[in-house]
Amino acid sequence: MSEEEKVSGINWSDFLIKFFIILLIFLIVPHFIFWIPAWFQIPGWELNGNAGLPSLLLNIFYFLLTFSFIFWAYSKFDYKFNRWPVETISELVSFEYIKIPIGSGHFLPGDLVKGPMTPEKDAPIVIVCHGMGGQRQDFYNIGIPFSFMGFSVLFYDSRGHGETNFGKKWDTLYIIKDISKVVDFIEKRAEEVGDISSKEIIAWGGSMGGGIVLNEGYLDQRIKFVIAVCTWADFQMTATRKLKNLSEAIVKAGFEIMGINLNPSNLQNRMVSPIFNSFNKKKGFFNQPVWWDVDNDYRVMLAHCKDDQVVNYENFEMNKEFLNMKPENYISFEKGNHAFAGVETALVGKMLLWFWQRGY
Repeated sequence: MSEEEKVSGINWSDFLIKFFIILLIFLIVPHFIFWIPAWFQIPGWELNGNAGLPSLLLNIFYFLLTFSFIFWAYSKFDYKFNRWPVETISELVSFEYIKIPIGSGHFLPGDLVKGPMTPEKDAPIVIVCHGMGGQRQDFYNIGIPFSFMGFSVLFYDSRGHGETNFGKKWDTLYIIKDISKVVDFIEKRAEEVGDISSKEIIAWGGSMGGGIVLNEGYLDQRIKFVIAVCTWADFQMTATRKLKNLSEAIVKAGFEIMGINLNPSNLQNRMVSPIFNSFNKKKGFFNQPVWWDVDNDYRVMLAHCKDDQVVNYENFEMNKEFLNMKPENYISFEKGNHAFAGVETALVGKMLLWFWQRGY
């Protein structure tokens, strides 16, 4: 898909178009107004005998004021939507660069992180899956604390993301299925090196990463349990919902510029939506999801913010209801948006409790 095709496919809502027109007027029109007194030589409109100097000074002042406002608005927007990546450095944590083979000569780059409490042999391992348009470093601040509990933590870049040199950001189905190759890598390393355990694999994911672990991760019985935060239940409903405000419109336009298909067919939707694809199932004879008796009380934990403007909160309610979840297996926050801004510590604390409850 060319850049031109991507841009032409954006679903520009009337609200978004009107906003940009108003913004353009706000940015440009005052500069012309400031010059009118100088152009028409209005008496008294001069400074040191120069009629254009007051207009010039007003334009400079307005430009600086506008720039400051835009910078402030962006910082507030960025705080709400993107607290990542957070630089995470510690002398007590080791990083090993790894390459995860997924076939046809392609690899997913990653980091294997170990902390001071991580055992040298048979360490339990947490796979951390990043979000759409993101990279493996995005969740260092969430995943690295696990290494201080004795886990090895594996971060990797999905195809089309980060340092991966193949694939597209919108290859959602393939991105979801690639986690099985990550588990294959863990099993092979456990056999050949022995530093990590193939019997103690946990999958964690945020946003699209949550879609990964609630679909293929949930179905893969080699994974003991999954934790999914700020993720979807029904992708089609999420992508095509009525937008509530400007922030949601900007976010949607951003994903469409990346080329993400936000109008999936019913079949496409069923293949990436856990309430249709994976819940209460596991892989059958033909490697396809089939109904099974799954202990969801042990297998799934969820977290979401009620003001999430990327993946709306209704998804959390749908997942929770479909799995008939007990209150101790999920947590929600009033504020925090898609990045759990301001409640990261509470989120990590709850996850550490989930690990402890499961014997870690």
